[in-house]
Amino acid sequence: MASNRIKLGSNAVLFTALVIGIVVLANLMASRLFARVDLTQDQIFTLSDASKRMVANLPDRLTVKAFISKDLPHQQLRAIGRYLKDLLEEYARNSNGKMVWEALDPGKDEKIEQEARRLKVYPTRLSVREKTKVSVTQGYLGVAFQYGGKVESLPFVADIATLEYQISSTIRRLTGKRKKVGFTSGHGEPSLFQGLKAAHDALKDHEVTTVDLTEGKNPIPDDVDLLVMVGPRKQLAQRALYEIDRFLIKGKSVAMFIDGVVLETPRGHFQPGQVKPRIARANVVGLRPMLRHYGVELGKDMIMDRQNQRVVLPVGQNQRVVTNYPAFPVVTNLSRESPITKLLRAYVSVFPSSVKLTRAARDAKEVTAAVLASSTAASWRQTGFFLFDPMRQPQPTKELGPFTLALLLQGEFRSYFAGKPVPAPGPAAPPRENEPSPSKTGPKSPAGTRLVVFGDADMVQDQFLGLNQANLMLLQNTVDYLIEDVSMIGIRSKSQTRRPLKELDDDKVTLAKWVNIIGLPAAFVLLGFVRWRLRRASRRRQAARLLSGDSKPGSQT
Repeated sequence: MASNRIKLGSNAVLFTALVIGIVVLANLMASRLFARVDLTQDQIFTLSDASKRMVANLPDRLTVKAFISKDLPHQQLRAIGRYLKDLLEEYARNSNGKMVWEALDPGKDEKIEQEARRLKVYPTRLSVREKTKVSVTQGYLGVAFQYGGKVESLPFVADIATLEYQISSTIRRLTGKRKKVGFTSGHGEPSLFQGLKAAHDALKDHEVTTVDLTEGKNPIPDDVDLLVMVGPRKQLAQRALYEIDRFLIKGKSVAMFIDGVVLETPRGHFQPGQVKPRIARANVVGLRPMLRHYGVELGKDMIMDRQNQRVVLPVGQNQRVVTNYPAFPVVTNLSRESPITKLLRAYVSVFPSSVKLTRAARDAKEVTAAVLASSTAASWRQTGFFLFDPMRQPQPTKELGPFTLALLLQGEFRSYFAGKPVPAPGPAAPPRENEPSPSKTGPKSPAGTRLVVFGDADMVQDQFLGLNQANLMLLQNTVDYLIEDVSMIGIRSKSQTRRPLKELDDDKVTLAKWVNIIGLPAAFVLLGFVRWRLRRASRRRQAARLLSGDSKPGSQT
């Protein structure tokens, strides 16, 4: 008996030692092997292929320093710090040794603090809530990138969802050549510093500048890679149209965000506090003939949709109303072929107009077209006189959707001015020597030239960008695609959170309601009836066997 107890005790000790050894070995292996499992739909916590290619193809060494305080007061910030380290490690593992990084804790080390400040990472004031008081402390949670004598930093990391995009965007700015994006001015367009400030900030990966097209007095600079026109309100001179046409015929891409209809307050005297009406009129800026020549018909209409955004609208001098208004469609019918919209779930359009292909464009072989976005089948077209009143819901017309809201055209575009005299520049413009003619610049653009037209200029302006972060993504994706750099589109789209519900028509809503009210209870009743019939049949069969003497001895009824 004693020998058995000794044997059992020895086995228990040996088993315990073996388990401890396995746990220690597993931890040692885990500390040397990097692996994570990402179960999110958009793989938010997995490094994208574009980011892997970016660091793998670095021309030179990239040095990264993460400054993370060990005593961060909030659990969420500590989690962000751990995720930042994991993500940087994943970048480094895919860089073929071209990216090196280290994590530093400034703490009370003055040299590390000075290093952080030199690299543009500064401490952030953080509040600490305790049982009886609230105190304020400082902490570091930033990262700096050094490449070729240049420094870029993320001073404070506060959002895991956008962290990969921020890091990859910073690396691209440091290591790549920035393209020049020109936003037009001179015809009532919002400026990069008032109206398009958020767009300007969002496009910091590129060199964004203003291109003045007033009366076509100045040519579009040759170093501009992409021309963007947002919301013109005044008539464009023929010379300005000529400059745009010449830019496109050179093979450079153009993006236009243009309203087919604009809302204006009529002139007149209004009482203090009185709601000023806004009336729709066609937006006449002289672009329609040239767009029609390229193959795009801009509608003189406003597209309404039952699938729309809840917005806050002014109804008086100091009054607001929260309402769902059809002129703010939530656009979910997006192309899954184009990189511009492939990964977007939805965006919010603002007083949009329709755009459609002309018959000539549908039959043309030189230019291919793709619908980027369209309204739902529950949308309708509003034409003619329209009074915008937030307190009254507009009623559907007989012209029902879906309607195209954005188009992408690509191919060889014929010059709008081919065979026409070259328009003279504005009266204040100096004469130009060696004025090029359309025949010299070529009657057609090179193959692969791109033109994007949205029938909506408001959706990318500061006033409405708060409706949905995807609106800004849509602008960024459009710019990246048109300058032929799509590496950031997939990374950027991973940070989406909006998952809009699609609008159902009345018949489907009624059907769903009655299925819930009557269908489900009826299904349970039917299930109970079927089960009762089966049990009853089983009892009858058992009784029949007993009467016939076929039951086995010892069986029970």
